[in-house]
Amino acid sequence: MKYDDYIEQDTPGGYMLRVNMRNGTFLAFRNGTPQSWMSAGVEIQIHPMLHAIFLGGDFRIQVRQDTPLIFFPMENAFVKIPFEYGEESEIRYMRIPQEYDGLDMLPGLVFHFPGYWPSVLPAIGDGRRYFIADQGIPRQNIMRIKGKYPRSRLIVFKPEEFMKVRIEREKVERGEKARAVDIVETLQDDAISQNPVFAARYFLRNLEWRKMYSIPLFTRIRLPEVEIILSFMEKMYKSASTSQDLRDSEELLWDLIDYYEGILAILTGDFARVKSWQRKHQTYKRVVLANLIAVCEFQKKYAQIDKNTVFATFLRDIHQILRNIPPKEIAA
Repeated sequence: MKYDDYIEQDTPGGYMLRVNMRNGTFLAFRNGTPQSWMSAGVEIQIHPMLHAIFLGGDFRIQVRQDTPLIFFPMENAFVKIPFEYGEESEIRYMRIPQEYDGLDMLPGLVFHFPGYWPSVLPAIGDGRRYFIADQGIPRQNIMRIKGKYPRSRLIVFKPEEFMKVRIEREKVERGEKARAVDIVETLQDDAISQNPVFAARYFLRNLEWRKMYSIPLFTRIRLPEVEIILSFMEKMYKSASTSQDLRDSEELLWDLIDYYEGILAILTGDFARVKSWQRKHQTYKRVVLANLIAVCEFQKKYAQIDKNTVFATFLRDIHQILRNIPPKEIAA
């Protein structure tokens, strides 16, 4: 493609992004109106694209061969830059705050250099450069990058900061006992949010039932993770009658089991499985139903980002079915 092409992208949140590849800028439209955000105290409508440059051979970046352009997901004014590291198969996200409050996708350019010097970067506009390097980057390279790109930001990725979460997940999968609360004090909130199983162990340990509803609304969640979380709660429910801490929370815990069983049915992408779940429940708790509707909406956005149109369509249909349940079937 040519860099003077204009590229347009509709986002799940209702924005239309128009990217000018020659200038490295973009416009964000909502209902046909260009959106403005404050930058350096000035309200602007033409915005510079973000440039993410990974330095180091252990990074793996998913980009198209014909263009470095990626539409990054955004949550709560944080852009999430996806990457893989080392021999791990899981996708990590580098979360960086941006001023585009409300925007759900952000256009940007991604480059990867196996060495610790970025060589020649394409001159595409005056975007905000974020250099992401592993710990092996020499100090003299850091100084050279800061000297040549003074307005850039250099982030050194430290995989050991995520190691305790990874060890905790492996223990969970082996069925070993471990106290999530014992290690959470050393972790940032974004590290917890990227690990649904770990977050569930932490919230359950602290009896934070409401936060358990929020996990599938904050991150992409998968079937094996839901199954593990359900196993935690089922064990707790079985021991609730003999536990002083849990005795008063039996009904709240049962509602959560109901909720995660519904999520499990939905994530299979099978209408028959969802219908079976519906038949099992003759009435619908308002809190369970409302949160399941929200799960469909949030997970549909992730499916659209992944361009999984089949699953996105399925979630849209399930969302509509849940919304159309007659009020007389909803229990308080």
